Amino acid sequence: MRTWRLSLLAILLAATAACHDSKGAKEAQSAGKPPPKPPAPPSTELVSLAWKPANANQNLQSFELKLTGAEIVSVCKKPPGWIIDASSPAIKGYATVGAGFVGVEHLDDLEGLFLIRTHGQAPGVSGRLLTGVYADDGEQSEVAATPNLLRRQSAAQCPPTKG
Repeated sequence: MRTWRLSLLAILLAATAACHDSKGAKEAQSAGKPPPKPPAPPSTELVSLAWKPANANQNLQSFELKLTGAEIVSVCKKPPGWIIDASSPAIKGYATVGAGFVGVEHLDDLEGLFLIRTHGQAPGVSGRLLTGVYADDGEQSEVAATPNLLRRQSAAQCPPTKG
């Protein structure tokens, strides 16, 4: 009667050893690989629009952007004659009058527009820009927004406004 108990005990010990050995093999395999990198911590960045006109007559009239992987913290500056509305993760801006269009001579108006907080990854962007040509209302065109449109630099807050 006790013999079958010993046999059962031997089988259980063998099964336990087999499970332990396969776990050890998996641990040995994963020991050769570096552990996965944790996601980068959130950071704040100052964002400029890196749009460049195709020629001296082209201008930027409006933009509608939607960010992924980041949220808009604040609007830091507005080009003269523009209205900018940010409701995270979207930001929209447009010139209120033709004199406010941003052309080649005023690209610095697109510097340091807004502050974002990333979520540990490079932010993505979708949306569009509306461009036009001075002295011709019929030559408006839409440009698709891409991540290359955003020029980012690390910043804790918006820079002080220039007097």
